Amino acid sequence: MTTQKVLTTDKLAQQIQACAKEQLTGRLEIEDPQGQRWSLFFHLGRLTGGASKMHPIRRWCRQLSVHCPELSAFPVCQGSSAQPVYWDYPSLAELVRQGKVPLKQMRSVVAGNCTEILFDIIQRQEQLRCGSSEQLTYRQIPQQTIDSTSDSTSDSTLVIIEADQIWQQASQAWEPWQQAGLVNISPSLAPVIWDADKLRQQTSLLAYHNLTTLVDGDRTLRDLALRLKQNLLPLTQSIMPYIRLQVMGLISVGDFRCDTHFTKATNPMPETAGRKGGPIQTLPASPLVVYIEDSQIDRLTMSQILANAGYRFINVQDPIKALPTLLKHKPQLIFLDLVMPVLNGYEVCAQIRRVSVFQDTPVIMVTSNDGIVDRVRAKMVGSTDFLAKPITRSKVLTILQRHLGVTRNILSG
Repeated sequence: MTTQKVLTTDKLAQQIQACAKEQLTGRLEIEDPQGQRWSLFFHLGRLTGGASKMHPIRRWCRQLSVHCPELSAFPVCQGSSAQPVYWDYPSLAELVRQGKVPLKQMRSVVAGNCTEILFDIIQRQEQLRCGSSEQLTYRQIPQQTIDSTSDSTSDSTLVIIEADQIWQQASQAWEPWQQAGLVNISPSLAPVIWDADKLRQQTSLLAYHNLTTLVDGDRTLRDLALRLKQNLLPLTQSIMPYIRLQVMGLISVGDFRCDTHFTKATNPMPETAGRKGGPIQTLPASPLVVYIEDSQIDRLTMSQILANAGYRFINVQDPIKALPTLLKHKPQLIFLDLVMPVLNGYEVCAQIRRVSVFQDTPVIMVTSNDGIVDRVRAKMVGSTDFLAKPITRSKVLTILQRHLGVTRNILSG
């Protein structure tokens, strides 16, 4: 179980081929320097599945919607219904055993899932190769080392796929993505509109309508491509000009939130099988947070913290447009930067408190000027609390817990 570095994408391909040649039964674990981890599961050298902490439920639901549309998985995972969702390997395997889903369809779901995971691994390796001296690391973990006390289950070998086939599919998706200059653009990021007025000036009325309807800061590029039934690459290329103009942006988002005892999706190995065939129910939408801030760096930092914690998030750059946006979306909490052009945070806070619907909504002043005079003045206009810059995950989550009282077990991340 020696950990080794992945120096190149070719080296990674060679390692996957070695797993096949050595007829590995177990998993190949790959990790980046920041702790992001992916796992590929093997039985006698052939792939049986894959797992990643990044969007396991989103990814599985996408594959179900393509290959098992009769399950109506994708809209359910987005919270549009309380119907059961068979979002993980064991529950889908149970449907196959019951004859409700053909094995061929399940195989396509698993193959598509593994292809996305391999694409993400290749992309991360190329990002590291281009930007730093750090590399991915990998190690083979034989099944008996994973859990010598577990009984084997037929679930783990229900679907068996040639590893080389999945590698080829992932490589064929990656190469044009790389050639298009998108090495640093993850398809797991979600487009968000920063400036709707400028976007309207840059697009046709139809394109503007489509973008404002579908780009809600929660659908990833992969989700959008599926929703629009378009190829991922040309869809992303069509959005990139607006991102370069900073009319739109790309943010990290959390996974879908489903009420379940097990948090690892798509892993067919016995230790994560959990209960088989169990339906899961979608939870109510997570709290919506608005951040009124003109600084791109601060709003991106806040968006990543909130998305990774499972909150919905809207940024308002122009303080003049803050009140109409708040009235439209009615957030559960408002972060408000103190220093902004035209209107400062005190003036915006006073406007917010004049609206009866926001009388009890927490308004948190975000500032680097954390003096007693600022605090007194903020209290006078109705501010609830302060968040001192620089913005950090621990500070933001402490504020959210204090004022929303949301228990962490209903949030992803």
